[in-house]
Amino acid sequence: MQPLFSRLIAVIASFCIFSAAWFCLWSISLHLADRPELAVLLFPFGLRLGLMLQCPRAYWPVLLGAEGLLLYWLSREVALAHLPLLMLGSVLTLLPVALISRYRHQRDWHTLLWQGGAMVCAALLQALPWIAEPVALNAVLLTLTGALTVAPTCLVIWHYLTSTRWQPLGPSLVGQPVNWRVRHLFGYVLLFMVSLWLQLGLPAELSRFTPFCLALPIIALAWHYGWQGALIATLMNAIALIASQTWHDHAVDLLLSLLAQSLTGLLLGAGIQRLRELNQSLQTELVRNRRLTERLLETEESVRREVARELHDDIGQTITAIRTQAGIMQRISPESGVKQSGMLIEQLSLGIYDSVRRLLGRLRPRQLDDLSLEQAIRSLMREMELEGHGIISHLDWQIDEARLSEAQRVTLFRVCQEGLNNVVKHASARAVTLQGTLQDERLQLVIEDDGCGLPLGSPQHGFGLAGMRERVTALGGSLGISCTHGTRVSVTLPLRKG
Repeated sequence: MQPLFSRLIAVIASFCIFSAAWFCLWSISLHLADRPELAVLLFPFGLRLGLMLQCPRAYWPVLLGAEGLLLYWLSREVALAHLPLLMLGSVLTLLPVALISRYRHQRDWHTLLWQGGAMVCAALLQALPWIAEPVALNAVLLTLTGALTVAPTCLVIWHYLTSTRWQPLGPSLVGQPVNWRVRHLFGYVLLFMVSLWLQLGLPAELSRFTPFCLALPIIALAWHYGWQGALIATLMNAIALIASQTWHDHAVDLLLSLLAQSLTGLLLGAGIQRLRELNQSLQTELVRNRRLTERLLETEESVRREVARELHDDIGQTITAIRTQAGIMQRISPESGVKQSGMLIEQLSLGIYDSVRRLLGRLRPRQLDDLSLEQAIRSLMREMELEGHGIISHLDWQIDEARLSEAQRVTLFRVCQEGLNNVVKHASARAVTLQGTLQDERLQLVIEDDGCGLPLGSPQHGFGLAGMRERVTALGGSLGISCTHGTRVSVTLPLRKG
Protein backbone atom coordinates (compact mmCIF):
# COMPACT_ATOMS: atom_id res chain seq x y z
CA MET A 1 0.00 0.00 0.00
CA GLN A 2 2.78 2.41 0.88
CA PRO A 3 4.65 2.10 -2.51
CA LEU A 4 1.36 2.60 -4.39
CA PHE A 5 0.55 5.73 -2.38
CA SER A 6 4.05 7.11 -2.95
CA ARG A 7 3.73 6.43 -6.69
CA LEU A 8 0.38 8.21 -6.78
CA ILE A 9 1.82 11.25 -5.01
CA ALA A 10 4.77 11.31 -7.47
CA VAL A 11 2.39 11.15 -10.46
CA ILE A 12 0.19 13.96 -9.15
CA ALA A 13 3.19 16.15 -8.30
CA SER A 14 4.73 15.52 -11.72
CA PHE A 15 1.45 16.36 -13.43
CA CYS A 16 1.01 19.63 -11.55
CA ILE A 17 4.62 20.80 -11.86
CA PHE A 18 4.83 19.96 -15.56
CA SER A 19 1.48 21.63 -16.27
CA ALA A 20 2.51 24.83 -14.50
CA ALA A 21 5.90 24.97 -16.22
CA TRP A 22 4.35 24.15 -19.61
CA PHE A 23 1.79 26.96 -19.31
CA CYS A 24 4.41 29.50 -18.19
CA LEU A 25 6.66 28.64 -21.12
CA TRP A 26 3.68 28.82 -23.49
CA SER A 27 2.93 32.33 -22.22
CA ILE A 28 6.53 33.36 -22.92
CA SER A 29 6.48 31.69 -26.34
CA LEU A 30 3.29 33.54 -27.22
CA HIS A 31 5.30 36.78 -27.42
CA LEU A 32 7.69 35.23 -29.96
CA ALA A 33 5.22 33.35 -32.17
CA ASP A 34 2.45 34.78 -34.33
CA ARG A 35 -0.29 32.40 -33.23
CA PRO A 36 -1.16 30.44 -30.05
CA GLU A 37 -0.77 27.05 -31.74
CA LEU A 38 2.71 28.00 -32.98
CA ALA A 39 3.70 29.02 -29.45
CA VAL A 40 3.13 25.39 -28.40
CA LEU A 41 5.93 24.35 -30.79
CA LEU A 42 8.53 26.53 -29.08
CA PHE A 43 9.42 26.27 -25.40
CA PRO A 44 6.55 23.96 -24.26
CA PHE A 45 7.65 21.38 -26.83
CA GLY A 46 11.26 21.71 -25.69
CA LEU A 47 10.24 21.17 -22.06
CA ARG A 48 8.23 18.05 -22.83
CA LEU A 49 11.00 16.66 -25.06
CA GLY A 50 13.73 17.35 -22.48
CA LEU A 51 11.80 15.66 -19.68
CA MET A 52 10.93 12.63 -21.81
CA LEU A 53 14.60 12.20 -22.74
CA GLN A 54 15.60 12.09 -19.06
CA CYS A 55 12.77 10.61 -17.01
CA PRO A 56 11.76 6.91 -16.94
CA ARG A 57 9.21 5.73 -19.49
CA ALA A 58 6.63 5.17 -16.79
CA TYR A 59 6.18 8.96 -16.58
CA TRP A 60 5.71 9.51 -20.32
CA PRO A 61 1.91 9.01 -20.16
CA VAL A 62 1.78 11.63 -17.41
CA LEU A 63 3.62 14.18 -19.58
CA LEU A 64 1.61 13.40 -22.71
CA GLY A 65 -1.65 13.40 -20.76
CA ALA A 66 -0.91 16.72 -19.10
CA GLU A 67 0.03 18.28 -22.44
CA GLY A 68 -3.11 16.87 -24.08
CA LEU A 69 -5.36 18.31 -21.38
CA LEU A 70 -3.65 21.69 -21.64
CA LEU A 71 -4.04 21.72 -25.41
CA TYR A 72 -7.72 20.83 -25.12
CA TRP A 73 -8.23 23.57 -22.53
CA LEU A 74 -6.42 26.15 -24.68
CA SER A 75 -8.46 25.15 -27.72
CA ARG A 76 -11.59 26.11 -25.82
CA GLU A 77 -10.23 29.24 -24.13
CA VAL A 78 -8.19 30.93 -26.87
CA ALA A 79 -9.53 29.11 -29.96
CA LEU A 80 -6.37 27.09 -30.41
CA ALA A 81 -6.30 25.87 -34.02
CA HIS A 82 -4.76 22.78 -35.59
CA LEU A 83 -5.15 20.67 -32.45
CA PRO A 84 -4.90 17.37 -34.42
CA LEU A 85 -1.58 18.47 -35.95
CA LEU A 86 -0.17 19.21 -32.52
CA MET A 87 -1.33 15.88 -31.10
CA LEU A 88 0.00 13.97 -34.11
CA GLY A 89 3.39 15.67 -33.79
CA SER A 90 3.56 14.71 -30.13
CA VAL A 91 2.99 11.06 -31.03
CA LEU A 92 5.61 11.15 -33.81
CA THR A 93 8.27 12.49 -31.44
CA LEU A 94 8.00 9.31 -29.37
CA LEU A 95 10.00 7.41 -31.99
CA PRO A 96 13.44 9.12 -31.59
CA VAL A 97 12.89 9.57 -27.87
CA ALA A 98 12.14 5.87 -27.43
CA LEU A 99 15.19 4.88 -29.47
CA ILE A 100 17.66 7.15 -27.68
CA SER A 101 16.31 6.45 -24.18
CA ARG A 102 17.44 2.82 -24.49
CA TYR A 103 21.08 3.85 -24.68
CA ARG A 104 22.84 5.26 -21.64
CA HIS A 105 26.46 6.18 -22.23
CA GLN A 106 29.07 6.40 -19.53
CA ARG A 107 30.73 9.35 -21.23
CA ASP A 108 28.91 12.67 -20.93
CA TRP A 109 29.90 13.91 -24.37
CA HIS A 110 28.42 10.78 -25.95
CA THR A 111 25.14 11.39 -24.12
CA LEU A 112 25.17 15.05 -25.13
CA LEU A 113 25.66 14.34 -28.83
CA TRP A 114 23.21 11.45 -29.00
CA GLN A 115 20.52 13.39 -27.20
CA GLY A 116 21.26 16.42 -29.38
CA GLY A 117 20.65 14.27 -32.44
CA ALA A 118 17.43 12.98 -30.91
CA MET A 119 16.31 16.56 -30.22
CA VAL A 120 16.83 17.53 -33.87
CA CYS A 121 14.97 14.45 -35.15
CA ALA A 122 12.10 14.97 -32.70
CA ALA A 123 11.86 18.64 -33.70
CA LEU A 124 11.62 17.75 -37.38
CA LEU A 125 8.98 15.08 -36.66
CA GLN A 126 6.98 17.52 -34.54
CA ALA A 127 6.93 19.95 -37.47
CA LEU A 128 6.23 17.23 -40.06
CA PRO A 129 2.38 17.43 -39.86
CA TRP A 130 2.67 21.15 -40.71
CA ILE A 131 4.38 20.50 -44.04
CA ALA A 132 1.26 21.37 -46.03
CA GLU A 133 0.64 24.58 -44.08
CA PRO A 134 1.93 28.01 -45.14
CA VAL A 135 3.84 28.30 -41.85
CA ALA A 136 5.81 25.05 -42.35
CA LEU A 137 9.24 26.71 -42.30
CA ASN A 138 8.28 28.78 -39.30
CA ALA A 139 7.14 25.60 -37.52
CA VAL A 140 10.49 23.92 -38.20
CA LEU A 141 12.35 26.94 -36.86
CA LEU A 142 10.18 27.02 -33.74
CA THR A 143 10.56 23.31 -32.94
CA LEU A 144 14.33 23.34 -33.50
CA THR A 145 14.76 26.45 -31.35
CA GLY A 146 12.54 25.16 -28.56
CA ALA A 147 14.17 21.73 -28.51
CA LEU A 148 17.77 22.95 -28.50
CA THR A 149 17.12 25.75 -26.01
CA VAL A 150 15.06 24.07 -23.27
CA ALA A 151 15.82 20.33 -23.59
CA PRO A 152 19.61 20.65 -22.86
CA THR A 153 18.72 22.58 -19.70
CA CYS A 154 16.65 19.60 -18.58
CA LEU A 155 19.72 17.41 -19.13
CA VAL A 156 21.84 19.67 -16.89
CA ILE A 157 19.23 19.68 -14.10
CA TRP A 158 18.64 15.94 -14.38
CA HIS A 159 22.38 15.24 -14.31
CA TYR A 160 22.72 17.30 -11.13
CA LEU A 161 19.75 15.66 -9.43
CA THR A 162 20.92 12.13 -10.23
CA SER A 163 24.58 12.70 -9.37
CA THR A 164 23.92 14.40 -6.03
CA ARG A 165 23.69 12.35 -2.86
CA TRP A 166 20.45 13.32 -1.18
CA GLN A 167 19.95 12.96 2.56
CA PRO A 168 16.68 12.93 4.52
CA LEU A 169 15.74 16.22 6.12
CA GLY A 170 16.59 16.22 9.80
CA PRO A 171 18.16 18.29 12.56
CA SER A 172 21.69 17.31 11.52
CA LEU A 173 21.06 18.36 7.92
CA VAL A 174 19.34 21.62 8.88
CA GLY A 175 22.26 22.57 11.10
CA GLN A 176 24.85 22.16 8.36
CA PRO A 177 26.11 25.36 6.70
CA VAL A 178 25.06 26.01 3.12
CA ASN A 179 27.87 26.09 0.60
CA TRP A 180 26.84 28.89 -1.73
CA ARG A 181 29.99 28.71 -3.85
CA VAL A 182 30.13 32.48 -4.05
CA ARG A 183 32.86 32.49 -6.69
CA HIS A 184 30.77 30.45 -9.12
CA LEU A 185 27.61 32.43 -8.44
CA PHE A 186 29.48 35.69 -8.94
CA GLY A 187 30.86 34.43 -12.24
CA TYR A 188 27.39 33.43 -13.48
CA VAL A 189 25.84 36.76 -12.47
CA LEU A 190 28.69 38.71 -14.05
CA LEU A 191 28.38 36.88 -17.35
CA PHE A 192 24.60 37.32 -17.28
CA MET A 193 25.02 41.07 -16.79
CA VAL A 194 27.48 41.12 -19.68
CA SER A 195 24.91 39.38 -21.86
CA LEU A 196 22.24 41.93 -20.92
CA TRP A 197 24.63 44.80 -21.60
CA LEU A 198 25.40 43.39 -25.01
CA GLN A 199 21.68 43.43 -25.73
CA LEU A 200 20.86 46.85 -24.36
CA GLY A 201 24.11 48.81 -24.43
CA LEU A 202 25.47 48.33 -27.93
CA PRO A 203 24.71 51.04 -30.51
CA ALA A 204 22.06 50.30 -33.11
CA GLU A 205 24.61 49.99 -35.90
CA LEU A 206 26.38 47.22 -33.95
CA SER A 207 23.27 45.27 -32.93
CA ARG A 208 23.82 42.75 -35.71
CA PHE A 209 27.10 41.72 -34.07
CA THR A 210 25.40 40.82 -30.80
CA PRO A 211 25.13 37.06 -31.55
CA PHE A 212 28.88 36.92 -32.02
CA CYS A 213 29.44 38.60 -28.66
CA LEU A 214 27.05 36.17 -26.97
CA ALA A 215 29.38 33.33 -27.86
CA LEU A 216 31.97 34.68 -25.40
CA PRO A 217 30.12 33.63 -22.18
CA ILE A 218 29.51 30.20 -23.70
CA ILE A 219 33.21 29.76 -24.45
CA ALA A 220 34.26 31.02 -21.01
CA LEU A 221 31.91 28.77 -19.03
CA ALA A 222 32.51 25.78 -21.29
CA TRP A 223 36.26 26.11 -20.81
CA HIS A 224 35.94 26.33 -17.02
CA TYR A 225 33.00 24.00 -16.25
CA GLY A 226 32.74 21.68 -19.25
CA TRP A 227 29.47 20.82 -20.98
CA GLN A 228 27.36 21.90 -17.99
CA GLY A 229 28.89 25.37 -18.13
CA ALA A 230 28.26 25.63 -21.88
CA LEU A 231 24.59 24.72 -21.51
CA ILE A 232 24.09 27.05 -18.53
CA ALA A 233 25.68 29.89 -20.50
CA THR A 234 23.35 29.06 -23.38
CA LEU A 235 20.36 29.33 -21.03
CA MET A 236 21.59 32.68 -19.66
CA ASN A 237 22.04 34.01 -23.17
CA ALA A 238 18.54 32.86 -24.10
CA ILE A 239 17.07 34.67 -21.08
CA ALA A 240 19.05 37.80 -21.95
CA LEU A 241 17.90 37.68 -25.57
CA ILE A 242 14.24 37.27 -24.61
CA ALA A 243 14.40 39.88 -21.83
CA SER A 244 15.87 42.58 -24.06
CA GLN A 245 13.68 44.82 -26.18
CA THR A 246 16.02 44.78 -29.17
CA TRP A 247 14.54 41.77 -30.91
CA HIS A 248 10.82 42.12 -30.29
CA ASP A 249 10.19 43.60 -33.73
CA HIS A 250 12.27 40.85 -35.41
CA ALA A 251 10.94 37.54 -34.07
CA VAL A 252 12.62 35.47 -36.77
CA ASP A 253 16.00 37.06 -36.05
CA LEU A 254 15.50 36.31 -32.36
CA LEU A 255 14.67 32.65 -33.07
CA LEU A 256 17.67 32.30 -35.36
CA SER A 257 19.91 33.81 -32.68
CA LEU A 258 18.53 31.44 -30.05
CA LEU A 259 19.01 28.49 -32.37
CA ALA A 260 22.57 29.50 -33.32
CA GLN A 261 23.77 30.03 -29.77
CA SER A 262 22.04 26.81 -28.61
CA LEU A 263 23.85 24.82 -31.28
CA THR A 264 27.10 26.57 -30.33
CA GLY A 265 26.67 25.67 -26.67
CA LEU A 266 25.72 22.07 -27.44
CA LEU A 267 28.59 21.35 -29.82
CA LEU A 268 31.18 23.36 -27.90
CA GLY A 269 30.19 21.68 -24.65
CA ALA A 270 30.48 18.22 -26.22
CA GLY A 271 33.86 19.07 -27.75
CA ILE A 272 35.35 20.46 -24.55
CA GLN A 273 33.95 17.57 -22.51
CA ARG A 274 35.57 15.19 -24.98
CA LEU A 275 38.92 16.94 -24.49
CA ARG A 276 38.49 16.82 -20.71
CA GLU A 277 37.80 13.11 -20.76
CA LEU A 278 40.80 12.51 -23.03
CA ASN A 279 42.99 14.53 -20.67
CA GLN A 280 41.65 12.61 -17.69
CA SER A 281 42.32 9.30 -19.44
CA LEU A 282 45.80 10.49 -20.32
CA GLN A 283 46.48 11.51 -16.73
CA THR A 284 45.23 8.14 -15.51
CA GLU A 285 47.49 6.32 -17.96
CA LEU A 286 50.44 8.50 -16.98
CA VAL A 287 49.91 7.71 -13.30
CA ARG A 288 49.57 4.04 -14.15
CA ASN A 289 52.74 4.10 -16.27
CA ARG A 290 54.66 5.89 -13.54
CA ARG A 291 53.60 3.30 -10.99
CA LEU A 292 54.58 0.54 -13.39
CA THR A 293 57.93 2.24 -14.06
CA GLU A 294 58.54 2.56 -10.34
CA ARG A 295 57.77 -1.13 -9.89
CA LEU A 296 60.16 -1.97 -12.71
CA LEU A 297 62.89 0.17 -11.15
CA GLU A 298 62.32 -1.48 -7.79
CA THR A 299 62.48 -4.90 -9.46
CA GLU A 300 65.67 -3.89 -11.24
CA GLU A 301 67.26 -2.78 -7.97
CA SER A 302 66.15 -6.00 -6.31
CA VAL A 303 67.80 -8.01 -9.08
CA ARG A 304 70.93 -5.87 -8.83
CA ARG A 305 71.05 -6.44 -5.09
CA GLU A 306 70.72 -10.22 -5.47
CA VAL A 307 73.31 -10.34 -8.27
CA ALA A 308 75.73 -8.19 -6.26
CA ARG A 309 75.29 -10.40 -3.20
CA GLU A 310 75.87 -13.59 -5.21
CA LEU A 311 78.92 -12.14 -6.97
CA HIS A 312 80.37 -10.89 -3.70
CA ASP A 313 79.97 -14.25 -2.00
CA ASP A 314 81.11 -16.46 -4.91
CA ILE A 315 84.00 -14.32 -6.15
CA GLY A 316 85.08 -13.51 -2.59
CA GLN A 317 85.29 -17.18 -1.70
CA THR A 318 87.06 -18.03 -4.97
CA ILE A 319 89.65 -15.28 -4.57
CA THR A 320 90.23 -16.29 -0.95
CA ALA A 321 90.85 -19.86 -2.12
CA ILE A 322 93.25 -18.64 -4.84
CA ARG A 323 95.22 -16.55 -2.33
CA THR A 324 95.38 -19.51 0.07
CA GLN A 325 96.70 -21.82 -2.62
CA ALA A 326 99.21 -19.18 -3.74
CA GLY A 327 100.45 -18.85 -0.16
CA ILE A 328 100.82 -22.61 0.16
CA MET A 329 102.85 -22.66 -3.07
CA GLN A 330 105.19 -19.98 -1.71
CA ARG A 331 105.76 -21.89 1.53
CA ILE A 332 106.28 -25.42 0.25
CA SER A 333 108.24 -24.72 -2.93
CA PRO A 334 112.00 -24.11 -2.58
CA GLU A 335 112.27 -22.66 -6.07
CA SER A 336 112.36 -18.88 -6.32
CA GLY A 337 110.43 -18.89 -9.64
CA VAL A 338 107.51 -20.67 -8.08
CA LYS A 339 107.51 -18.25 -5.12
CA GLN A 340 107.49 -15.28 -7.50
CA SER A 341 104.62 -16.84 -9.46
CA GLY A 342 102.69 -17.39 -6.23
CA MET A 343 103.24 -13.76 -5.20
CA LEU A 344 102.11 -12.59 -8.66
CA ILE A 345 98.99 -14.76 -8.45
CA GLU A 346 98.19 -13.30 -5.04
CA GLN A 347 98.63 -9.73 -6.30
CA LEU A 348 96.47 -10.39 -9.35
CA SER A 349 93.76 -11.91 -7.19
CA LEU A 350 93.79 -8.83 -4.96
CA GLY A 351 93.49 -6.64 -8.07
CA ILE A 352 90.55 -8.70 -9.28
CA TYR A 353 88.94 -8.40 -5.85
CA ASP A 354 89.31 -4.60 -5.86
CA SER A 355 87.90 -4.34 -9.39
CA VAL A 356 84.94 -6.52 -8.50
CA ARG A 357 84.28 -4.41 -5.39
CA ARG A 358 84.18 -1.27 -7.54
CA LEU A 359 81.85 -2.92 -10.03
CA LEU A 360 79.62 -4.17 -7.24
CA GLY A 361 79.48 -0.66 -5.83
CA ARG A 362 78.20 0.60 -9.16
CA LEU A 363 75.84 -2.34 -9.56
CA ARG A 364 74.31 -1.91 -6.11
CA PRO A 365 75.59 0.67 -3.57
CA ARG A 366 76.31 -1.35 -0.49
CA GLN A 367 75.58 1.63 1.78
CA LEU A 368 71.88 1.43 0.96
CA ASP A 369 71.62 -2.09 2.40
CA ASP A 370 73.10 -1.23 5.76
CA LEU A 371 72.43 2.50 6.34
CA SER A 372 69.67 5.04 6.06
CA LEU A 373 69.68 7.29 2.99
CA GLU A 374 71.15 10.26 4.87
CA GLN A 375 73.86 8.08 6.42
CA ALA A 376 74.55 6.48 3.03
CA ILE A 377 75.07 9.89 1.43
CA ARG A 378 77.41 10.95 4.23
CA SER A 379 79.34 7.70 3.78
CA LEU A 380 79.53 8.41 0.04
CA MET A 381 80.93 11.87 0.71
CA ARG A 382 83.62 10.36 2.96
CA GLU A 383 84.53 7.67 0.42
CA MET A 384 84.98 10.21 -2.36
CA GLU A 385 87.51 12.04 -0.15
CA LEU A 386 86.20 15.49 -0.95
CA GLU A 387 88.42 17.15 1.63
CA GLY A 388 91.45 15.46 0.06
CA HIS A 389 90.59 17.28 -3.18
CA GLY A 390 90.28 20.60 -1.35
CA ILE A 391 86.46 20.60 -1.41
CA ILE A 392 84.42 21.58 1.65
CA SER A 393 81.13 19.66 1.72
CA HIS A 394 77.89 20.32 3.56
CA LEU A 395 74.77 18.13 3.75
CA ASP A 396 71.37 19.50 4.80
CA TRP A 397 68.86 16.61 4.83
CA GLN A 398 65.22 17.24 5.81
CA ILE A 399 63.45 14.32 4.09
CA ASP A 400 61.68 11.60 6.05
CA GLU A 401 62.96 8.37 4.51
CA ALA A 402 59.82 6.51 5.60
CA ARG A 403 57.87 8.43 2.96
CA LEU A 404 60.17 7.34 0.12
CA SER A 405 59.73 4.35 -2.13
CA GLU A 406 62.71 2.10 -2.79
CA ALA A 407 63.03 3.45 -6.35
CA GLN A 408 63.06 7.03 -5.09
CA ARG A 409 65.59 6.16 -2.42
CA VAL A 410 68.00 4.58 -4.91
CA THR A 411 67.46 7.36 -7.45
CA LEU A 412 68.30 10.11 -4.96
CA PHE A 413 71.44 8.25 -3.91
CA ARG A 414 72.60 7.74 -7.49
CA VAL A 415 71.95 11.39 -8.33
CA CYS A 416 74.14 12.37 -5.37
CA GLN A 417 76.77 9.84 -6.51
CA GLU A 418 76.92 11.17 -10.06
CA GLY A 419 76.66 14.81 -8.98
CA LEU A 420 79.58 14.50 -6.54
CA ASN A 421 81.58 12.55 -9.10
CA ASN A 422 81.15 15.42 -11.60
CA VAL A 423 82.17 17.95 -8.93
CA VAL A 424 85.38 16.05 -8.21
CA LYS A 425 86.30 15.45 -11.85
CA HIS A 426 85.15 18.55 -13.69
CA ALA A 427 84.11 21.43 -11.44
CA SER A 428 87.41 22.55 -9.81
CA ALA A 429 85.20 23.64 -6.92
CA ARG A 430 86.14 24.62 -3.39
CA ALA A 431 82.73 23.90 -1.79
CA VAL A 432 79.70 21.75 -2.52
CA THR A 433 76.31 21.68 -0.80
CA LEU A 434 73.71 18.93 -0.87
CA GLN A 435 70.22 19.86 0.29
CA GLY A 436 67.21 17.55 0.50
CA THR A 437 63.83 19.09 1.37
CA LEU A 438 60.13 18.30 1.21
CA GLN A 439 58.01 21.14 -0.21
CA ASP A 440 54.34 21.04 -1.25
CA GLU A 441 54.23 17.23 -1.22
CA ARG A 442 57.25 17.06 -3.53
CA LEU A 443 60.79 15.93 -2.85
CA GLN A 444 63.58 18.28 -3.89
CA LEU A 445 67.32 17.54 -4.02
CA VAL A 446 69.79 20.29 -4.87
CA ILE A 447 73.53 19.76 -5.48
CA GLU A 448 75.33 23.08 -5.81
CA ASP A 449 79.03 23.93 -6.10
CA ASP A 450 81.10 27.07 -6.68
CA GLY A 451 83.26 25.66 -9.46
CA CYS A 452 83.75 26.55 -13.10
CA GLY A 453 80.62 24.75 -14.27
CA LEU A 454 80.21 21.51 -16.14
CA PRO A 455 81.79 21.60 -19.61
CA LEU A 456 79.41 20.69 -22.43
CA GLY A 457 81.67 18.05 -23.93
CA SER A 458 82.67 16.36 -20.71
CA PRO A 459 82.55 12.54 -20.69
CA GLN A 460 79.73 11.02 -18.68
CA HIS A 461 80.72 7.77 -17.02
CA GLY A 462 78.57 5.40 -14.99
CA PHE A 463 75.07 6.63 -14.33
CA GLY A 464 75.69 9.90 -16.25
CA LEU A 465 73.60 13.02 -16.58
CA ALA A 466 71.45 11.41 -19.27
CA GLY A 467 70.83 8.40 -17.05
CA MET A 468 69.95 10.64 -14.13
CA ARG A 469 67.40 12.54 -16.20
CA GLU A 470 65.84 9.35 -17.59
CA ARG A 471 65.44 7.76 -14.19
CA VAL A 472 64.05 10.93 -12.59
CA THR A 473 61.62 11.45 -15.47
CA ALA A 474 60.47 7.83 -15.23
CA LEU A 475 59.44 8.50 -11.63
CA GLY A 476 57.38 11.53 -12.68
CA GLY A 477 59.96 14.11 -11.63
CA SER A 478 62.19 16.65 -13.33
CA LEU A 479 65.90 17.39 -13.39
CA GLY A 480 67.39 20.79 -14.09
CA ILE A 481 71.05 21.82 -14.51
CA SER A 482 72.31 25.40 -14.49
CA CYS A 483 75.89 26.59 -14.73
CA THR A 484 75.55 30.33 -14.07
CA HIS A 485 77.69 30.49 -10.91
CA GLY A 486 79.17 27.06 -10.56
CA THR A 487 76.90 24.12 -11.22
CA ARG A 488 73.46 23.59 -9.72
CA VAL A 489 71.68 20.26 -10.19
CA SER A 490 68.05 20.34 -9.04
CA VAL A 491 65.90 17.19 -8.87
CA THR A 492 62.18 17.21 -8.05
CA LEU A 493 60.15 14.05 -7.43
CA PRO A 494 56.47 13.63 -6.53
CA LEU A 495 55.91 12.25 -3.06
CA ARG A 496 54.74 8.66 -2.95
CA LYS A 497 51.02 8.43 -2.21
CA GLY A 498 49.69 5.99 0.30
